[in-house]
Amino acid sequence: MLELELHAKNISETLLKDLIKVNQGDTSIKFFRHDLVTMIIWLYIMNAFANKQKVNIEDIARGIAEAVRISKPSLRLILENAKRKGFIKFTHNTEDSRSWVIEPENIAIEEFNAWAKRIGTLIIE
Repeated sequence: MLELELHAKNISETLLKDLIKVNQGDTSIKFFRHDLVTMIIWLYIMNAFANKQKVNIEDIARGIAEAVRISKPSLRLILENAKRKGFIKFTHNTEDSRSWVIEPENIAIEEFNAWAKRIGTLIIE
């Protein structure tokens, strides 16, 4: 019978513990890990920010289309809820006044950095 290798077992335990820990409180990590669609949106925004790319709702919709199906009204609702909680911000695009640039707020960046550091060190162990 097949078994998980030790590294796979450690990752499994780490991710389970992390899911339980992160789902306590009211953090951006908890908000964006609500479901697969929201998590992909979150990672798309964070990746764009990390690569100094400006993204708007259209970019996000196109960028995540391969992985998930979501209507633009549903995407907009998720983004509006994240904005209302203070996890992302919309700023006017200086190149196209009809468009809004979507970026993480400082709290979301700080929480993401702390979470990524914690997960990275747990998985390496």
